[in-house]
Amino acid sequence: MKYIERNRLPASRTVRVTAPVRIDFAGGWSDTPPICFKEGGTVLSAAVAVDGKRPIEVTVSSRSDRFVKVVSRDLGKRRILRSAAEIADHHDPSDWCCLVKSALAVTKFEFGSCGINIEISSGLPKGSGMGTSSILGAATIAALLGEVDIARVGALTLELEREMRTGGGWQDQFAGMSPGFNLMRSKPGKRQNIDIQRIVPSTAFMKEFRKRSLLYFTGQKRMARNVLRRVIGFYADNPHNFGRILIASMKRGAEDAAKAMSSGNVESFAKCVNDYWRDKKLLDAGSTNEKVDDMIDAIRPYVSAVSLAGAGGGGFMYILAKSTSDVQRVKKMLENHPSAPGSRFYDLSIDTEGIRLERL
Repeated sequence: MKYIERNRLPASRTVRVTAPVRIDFAGGWSDTPPICFKEGGTVLSAAVAVDGKRPIEVTVSSRSDRFVKVVSRDLGKRRILRSAAEIADHHDPSDWCCLVKSALAVTKFEFGSCGINIEISSGLPKGSGMGTSSILGAATIAALLGEVDIARVGALTLELEREMRTGGGWQDQFAGMSPGFNLMRSKPGKRQNIDIQRIVPSTAFMKEFRKRSLLYFTGQKRMARNVLRRVIGFYADNPHNFGRILIASMKRGAEDAAKAMSSGNVESFAKCVNDYWRDKKLLDAGSTNEKVDDMIDAIRPYVSAVSLAGAGGGGFMYILAKSTSDVQRVKKMLENHPSAPGSRFYDLSIDTEGIRLERL
């Protein structure tokens, strides 16, 4: 492989990159251009493993010919790219190969300089809201570069999303690459430099968080880019300055939630998560739907906080139950009355490593 300022991958070299996904607790949308260009962003997220696994995996290896073979393990698809023109055709997000072709483009891969195999895998359902596409893009870029420079890979992931014409902010890739809980900030301006502050929750907070947190897949899939377009449109129209007021509220909520975690105030943290969900719905009504509302209404007496991950509209739901007995009540209710085919609970754990690159 040949890149600007990079050497070719040595023969028979294999690079594997694995990463967690992320769950956002407060501040999302403030990281999204052009909002972050004007306001700066502040997001509180955590890198998480799901069912004890890090869902994102990318492997890049050399091959004897000059072609690029792409394999998606979870989709069961494969394709051989036989020309530079095929790689350049990377603007259709409905093409399953679009992400890999865009990663090749932003890393300045020169077709014909060598042959490579690229195998990608995402262990979560499509449209999960857990940042899977962006984190998979970041992992692919890191594998192609052969190194993990979080600032560089994060910036190139933003370029990748522009190439794919899906848009998106910076929180997903930075949260997925960084271990544990992180408060991520940027200042206004078109050059977004992300400051990542590791948050160390109190022992008391983590004890309650582990006992009372639930992760539930609603079984309802949505395209995040559709929600994104509506949010950006609402912010651009900015009726009565409401868009800016909501973004400011979300950013304050992220700061307050981080303080609550550090001080061990679980109920203050829960309030921040609930306020975040409220602000998401005010920013775009499509963040929720009737099935989600009915589900939340049913479990509301037993939960301290609830929010859909990411852009909302479906995907995964984060639930903080009021007690360990309420955890069982919520589980029983949603298992007896699933919201859609494929809906179920997943085990949630905090990932303490972040993105990892191995040379095999």
